[in-house]
Amino acid sequence: MSHGRFEIWVKAMRAVIGCSVLAVAPAGLSEGNPPEVRQMLERALQDTEKFRKQLSSSEYDATMFIQEWDGRGRLRGTAKATALMRPGDAHPVTFLSREIHGKVRLPDEKNRAKEDEKDTTLQEFSREHNIPERFEWSVGATEEISGEPARRVQFTPREHQPEKNTADRFLDSISGTAWVTEEKNRLVKFEMRLTRPFQLFWIFAVLKEFSLEYELISPGEILGHAKLKVLFALTTPVYSIRQQHDIDMDHFRPRKTTLAANLPDATGIARPQGN
Repeated sequence: MSHGRFEIWVKAMRAVIGCSVLAVAPAGLSEGNPPEVRQMLERALQDTEKFRKQLSSSEYDATMFIQEWDGRGRLRGTAKATALMRPGDAHPVTFLSREIHGKVRLPDEKNRAKEDEKDTTLQEFSREHNIPERFEWSVGATEEISGEPARRVQFTPREHQPEKNTADRFLDSISGTAWVTEEKNRLVKFEMRLTRPFQLFWIFAVLKEFSLEYELISPGEILGHAKLKVLFALTTPVYSIRQQHDIDMDHFRPRKTTLAANLPDATGIARPQGN
């Protein structure tokens, strides 16, 4: 199998950002919502797009715990690690510590060629995949998240939507809930799950289970302190695997031009730069 499945937690932040457009895409088209709610969602979309752009030139500290099970539900192994993360960089992961028990693998930290992906804004993504019409939307009550009042927005896929590509098929297979703060219009919590098995782009591989949970614990200049949980179960004719990634992310800061300043010194202690 491709090494990609072991990099899911590296890409998890991109998933949060990309999927968060679901929470804010109906702005301006949801006539049943009060004008202040539609304006809140529009501003939240702008704030999330701003963060998406900042992420490509940022770095942060991550502490992770990974568990892996086989097709029969037996635990194969666990892994604990701390790392310096540099999203989109040729060297995206620098491990500062790691501890592995059993048969489980951490993401590869070797240099890789930059992925050939179109830089699509969240607004463009929403228009391309017709997000406002693809989902049923429900704006709920206000709840306190990260010490701030936040509005709850739920979304579920509508039936019989056109599926032109893999992204459309995936969108029609998920549902979720997002929380957006009323004062700063920031996405502070997000939950998403797969509602039915999803066949991946490679033949015979089926994603049988997928869920993503994100919560901002305390805000910061770029993001702040946040937690992320990603759970997935994948089956092929050859093997089955189930993994859960619990990730604590903190100290988001502008990326330095050189990686050497952030590597551990002779004592094994990292020297992160920035905040």
